[in-house]
Amino acid sequence: MIDDIMYIYEKNYGRTNNLISLYSTITSGKKGRRPIENLDLLRATVVMLHSTLEDFLRNLQNWKLPNSSKERLNKIPIIAANYDSRKTKFELGELVEHKGKSIEELINLSVKEYLNSQSYNNTTDISNALKDINIINNDKIKSYYPEIDKMIKRRHNIVHQADREFIVGSTIHKVKPINLEQVKKWQSSIDLLVLEIVKQINLN
Repeated sequence: MIDDIMYIYEKNYGRTNNLISLYSTITSGKKGRRPIENLDLLRATVVMLHSTLEDFLRNLQNWKLPNSSKERLNKIPIIAANYDSRKTKFELGELVEHKGKSIEELINLSVKEYLNSQSYNNTTDISNALKDINIINNDKIKSYYPEIDKMIKRRHNIVHQADREFIVGSTIHKVKPINLEQVKKWQSSIDLLVLEIVKQINLN
């Protein structure tokens, strides 16, 4: 299973490399300040990096959570037509729509539906997700969190504010600067984090 998860991760990671390569090709040999439309390729890379990390973590949890403890599964709602991610208790009659499903299938479907409503908006969310699947947040993993936190915050600004920088007292918001070196640093931090997680999984 980990091989399949890594195959998907590497495909997604390769897409971030393609965006960076395209940016490098467009700006090759040019001096001075880069046009916003060229730098938008780097902003797109940041968004894709976050998606790549989220997809990796969600795939890990989809694999591991169905086999976790009763206490952990009790926090996950059963899948239903009127699904509510906050509802963790159900009545017997609610099982009627699941006639014909095995218990294992119902658990797997419920975990998958639950994870579809989850996001990883900061490294606290990432840390909690890893704890859920018995990954130890050791010093090496924690060392990547500061850069990843910066990347997630930047992704939020790109997606929700078109990467404009709010200035108190001004009605004109300038676009925040971004550079290739910083994006590559964030890309490397994610890759190193993933490799450390996989290392732990392979040792267990």
